[in-house]
Amino acid sequence: MKHHVIQSEECGDISVFIQGDTERLREGVTFLTVHDVGATYQTWTDFCSHPSMEEIQRRSVFLHVCVTGQAPAAADLPAALTFPTMAQLGMGLATVLDHFKVKMAVGLGDGAGANIVLRLAMSHSTRVHGVIAVNPSSQRAAATILAKMKDTLQGQQAAGGLNQKNSARFAESYKKRSEILTELPRIKCDVLLVAGTKSRNLVDTEALHRGISAGLCSIIKVEQVAEPLLETPDKTAEALLLFVQGLGLLPTLGRRSSRQDSQGEERRSSMSMEDYDTPNIRRLSLVNGGKEVQEEEEEMANPKSMADFDRPNIRRLSLTTA
Repeated sequence: MKHHVIQSEECGDISVFIQGDTERLREGVTFLTVHDVGATYQTWTDFCSHPSMEEIQRRSVFLHVCVTGQAPAAADLPAALTFPTMAQLGMGLATVLDHFKVKMAVGLGDGAGANIVLRLAMSHSTRVHGVIAVNPSSQRAAATILAKMKDTLQGQQAAGGLNQKNSARFAESYKKRSEILTELPRIKCDVLLVAGTKSRNLVDTEALHRGISAGLCSIIKVEQVAEPLLETPDKTAEALLLFVQGLGLLPTLGRRSSRQDSQGEERRSSMSMEDYDTPNIRRLSLVNGGKEVQEEEEEMANPKSMADFDRPNIRRLSLTTA
């Protein structure tokens, strides 16, 4: 995996790890990822290396951004360096795109990274096709949330090989973040919010869904999990593909469940209705005039064109785990 270090006046040195064919930076689909506090870019590389992401990865390139000082085994940040704010980190992502001469990318963020990517969409709306925010935060940090973060941060740092001093500075910046709810009207691109129902950021995610302009935002709640990227990568990958195809990207790439179903009629005839729901997107909750209607998603038995794979008009999607 190629490693680039990009100098930024406001954010210091930004490490970027490239996963995929760099030739696709010119013509293909580019994803720009940002990790959570107490994590590294490896959270995203592990997700992208999951079998459910195999075809997407072949057709795309991923720019995995390490927040200032958060690369594994990084040296201590200079004491004189003022750690960038969340807003500065968001605007700094445009510098990354400029460095690689990428006009537009799909933003992917997890936790604090989701907050940063949303800020990119607010400050540089013409640089993003759309944003997928996993367990995002929208308001100032609450004392209870900070306590939980402190309890788990040390173990995450040790597991990821993070510099604890640098990670603490990132956590402090995240703690001091400004709320973004009042800035949401600046978002002009499509946004997909993904949250586990056990996530501490579920309430913030719901607030973002209400605050983003109607018609631009969808929300997926993955039941009985806290970390969709880690616990249900297949469902998250399926949602990612549906989202980017709704943006007009990767239009000829069939969903993994559909490719599996097309392997033979004999296998199809022996499948139960539960099998047709692979990857377990079973419950679709659509809000229509204030009335919730529960529908079962049905796969087309004999798709005739790639258009058959187009996503439905999803505004609220609840995923159950197997």
